[in-house]
Amino acid sequence: MFDKISPIHRSQIVAEQIVSKIQLAKMQIGDKLASEREIAKSMDVSRNTLREAIAMLQVAGILEVRRSSGIFIAALPDQDVVKRRLIDGVFATFTDSETAIDARIAMEPGVAILASKTATDEEWKSIDRHLDAMREAVDKKDIEEYRKNDNDMHKLFATATHNEVIISTILPIIDTARQPLWSAIKKDIYNSSVLHESYDEHRLIVEAMRTTDEYYIFRAVRRHLEKSKARLGIDIDG
Repeated sequence: MFDKISPIHRSQIVAEQIVSKIQLAKMQIGDKLASEREIAKSMDVSRNTLREAIAMLQVAGILEVRRSSGIFIAALPDQDVVKRRLIDGVFATFTDSETAIDARIAMEPGVAILASKTATDEEWKSIDRHLDAMREAVDKKDIEEYRKNDNDMHKLFATATHNEVIISTILPIIDTARQPLWSAIKKDIYNSSVLHESYDEHRLIVEAMRTTDEYYIFRAVRRHLEKSKARLGIDIDG
């Protein structure tokens, strides 16, 4: 019998190479890696691919990212254990960030336009509650609470269309943002400034949807998602 072949993401290969480098250089817990920019350049990979690899090693407990300080070794890796983890569970089913957000850019503006015309009074109240909760999370600098309400609001836009094809298609894509690796990536790049910026974008989306002006809605949603994509490239080293 042949062994089952698991799908391998480019970021998984990068993560394995980082582990190899740590071992070959005999690095120790607390040692700092080169900057994201330097690593990406030396490995000839995109910043997004590298960031996914770093997130994988964060979830595995090997790396720790300190915003504005850099990337540090949190535990000495066992290469065989790491390799098994990278092809199992959440890593095997991970949807890379660029693929997911590009799909959302393509679809969500139209979803919001339809939802602006079909949302019930109760759904509008729920949208407002999520926006209020996001505002409170910004004030408290509670990243996890903010991201939960952000995610739930986007899902509510989809369910407010009352279109089963849209709902079944878009909800799994939106939920990729709650994958453990995405959570690690977002945690690294979110700070008070980013939270305020993201909140303002959501506020403008809701305002646009209330006008039912299709161009206004399309522009607000697309702008938010494109800025979200750009934020994935924020330099975590400082």
